[in-house]
Amino acid sequence: MMANRRDIATSDEICKAIQEAITPDFFESLVKHCLKRLSVVFNIKYNFERGIRGITIEDMIQETLESLLKIGGRNWYKDKFDDIRPQIISCLDSVISNTVSTHLEKDKNTFEIFENEEIEITENEEYEQLVDICIEELKKLDSTDEEILLFEPYIIQEMKRQDLSDLFGIPLSELTNIKKRLDRKLPLLKMKLKGQGYEK
Repeated sequence: MMANRRDIATSDEICKAIQEAITPDFFESLVKHCLKRLSVVFNIKYNFERGIRGITIEDMIQETLESLLKIGGRNWYKDKFDDIRPQIISCLDSVISNTVSTHLEKDKNTFEIFENEEIEITENEEYEQLVDICIEELKKLDSTDEEILLFEPYIIQEMKRQDLSDLFGIPLSELTNIKKRLDRKLPLLKMKLKGQGYEK
């Protein structure tokens, strides 16, 4: 009796499927997946300015796609995933794990959260707690998924609009609107943080 043979996609099938799969929405979902996996699996709060020793989420996604496209690279097992997107995510998980194990060293820098304000965080653990408090408060304020996603890179890390647009595929005009909505919520966040004792 012959063993079951795997249904492995050809290079042309992989190339065509990736071209169809990588829409702005799917790319954004890959970024969110990276952020969640780094946080939940590795307990890493991703730094949007420095990445992981210079390796950015965009780099990891690019490496994932290249690993599927290059000759002798990763396979797409169509008998397991009839849609290439779950295969991309599976490969991305492997790239994230390899990146963390190879490059990670936790930063020990001081983080100043709000420019010209009293609140300052000096330890990674404190920084993570502060961001978590802000995210929970934003949820209570009925913030959109985009506001929550962009709060840390846009407000805390002060990442440039163009870089955010390139990374998340969000138009510059919409980023401006998101920034305005977040700015209106900052006074409430600052009050919350001060109530939790995050002051100099």
